[in-house]
Amino acid sequence: MHNFHHLMRDWMREVDAGRLSEVDATGRVAAFIHSKLRCTRVNFWSLEGEVGGRAMRRIAGYDGPTGQVVTLPLVLHETNGEFFAALLQDGCYVCADTSTDPRLAIIYGSYLQPTSAQAMLVAAFGVNGHTQGLISCVHAEPRKWLPAEITALRKCAAEVSLRHARRRENESPEARHD
Repeated sequence: MHNFHHLMRDWMREVDAGRLSEVDATGRVAAFIHSKLRCTRVNFWSLEGEVGGRAMRRIAGYDGPTGQVVTLPLVLHETNGEFFAALLQDGCYVCADTSTDPRLAIIYGSYLQPTSAQAMLVAAFGVNGHTQGLISCVHAEPRKWLPAEITALRKCAAEVSLRHARRRENESPEARHD
């Protein structure tokens, strides 16, 4: 994903110039990640709330089977916190088979199975040690994620974190929400 840095830079310039919305840019990034990792879906999520009451809100995504950018709102609420704890401790969550992962058992039947999320790769992004969101890649069948794929998604999340930090630097102190 060596072009990712340049694509992010170019799309963020378009956003800053007002020629592209943040959601449109996020959808393009999701489509690019999908094209490189060949997974079923890629979603960008904001992470809101405190431990025990966190929620993931979809910003935008890309659905491979339909070839469409997805902006339909979707909110997933924290259940037992095990997934978030593991993700935020390592910055990345890798699951080859969601049906056998004990941390995901509570949401497997209600969300993962109905949405054909049989494998999952998730990386967190944020600013100054505060996680602001997640990039999730799911696949419709069990899949062993390759080390290069895991590294690539981690690099994407790091690039998103960098872009958020740069944006934050340019905000006035009154506009910042810590």
